[in-house]
Amino acid sequence: MKCAIGVDLGGSFIKFGVVCENGKLRDFRKVRTPEGREFGDVIGAIVFQVREMKKAHPIDCIGVASPGSVTADGTVIFSPNFPSWKMVELKKVLGEKLGMRITVDNDANAFAFGEKEVGCAQGVDDFILLTLGTGVGGAVFSGGRFVRGSMGIGAELGHILVGERGPVCGCGNIGCLETYASASGIAKLAEDEGLSEKQRTPIEILRLYRKGDLGALKVVEKAVKYLERALISFVHIFNPKLIVFGGGLSKGWREILCDLQDRVNSKVMPSFRGSFKIKFSSLHEEAGVLGIALMALKGER
Repeated sequence: MKCAIGVDLGGSFIKFGVVCENGKLRDFRKVRTPEGREFGDVIGAIVFQVREMKKAHPIDCIGVASPGSVTADGTVIFSPNFPSWKMVELKKVLGEKLGMRITVDNDANAFAFGEKEVGCAQGVDDFILLTLGTGVGGAVFSGGRFVRGSMGIGAELGHILVGERGPVCGCGNIGCLETYASASGIAKLAEDEGLSEKQRTPIEILRLYRKGDLGALKVVEKAVKYLERALISFVHIFNPKLIVFGGGLSKGWREILCDLQDRVNSKVMPSFRGSFKIKFSSLHEEAGVLGIALMALKGER
């Protein structure tokens, strides 16, 4: 049976997994993303770990899921959470260093492919995925195919403008969904509400929210309000049958986000009401690794 190594690049961790073509995960590891997230340092970390895993497993190909705008030839044009990465030839560089067939795609696309193949979106041809983590990633399936746009880099759902004020996003704009509904955005909201540095993590904010802390209540209210606003737009634009939440923030804040289906349903046009469901990822932190490895094995990109 053919196997691939899936590599999922994140702002905090790089995750690695050996995945078989039947979707089974045989090995899973993660390491901290090098401080500074410089391209050379990240490449070094990937190459070292892939070589180590190849010693233990027969590998046919490698898939790499990267944040940011990723072209069909594996070039990362720009990545808000890896700010020094501009027009970096990720696929080419890794191919030269590892001597294997490499597939590179956006991390949210990889996550969505994993959900479609072995997760909660199996059998669903029209769905959107939002990854709520260090940033906010997005992917769209319509008619069973990715919606990619003319350059192959579309569906940046985290950068829909939902607010008029707030901190500057990593992309340079003000009002992006990412500045309200990501771990980094929520930390800034918490700072603005006077929460201490130790209280600005999603877990701490949730703990304070449960206790009725006024600052935490305001942070949660803002995050949910702008996420709701974005979802209303996505329902009207894409008419999905399913909306999938993934990423660490969605897992930790599930109790807060679980009522969004009713909230969004009450505000979309009448013709869209009841047309979609919201689910939470069934794959959790392995989703990106599974998705990008299966994309590599199936020749998806």
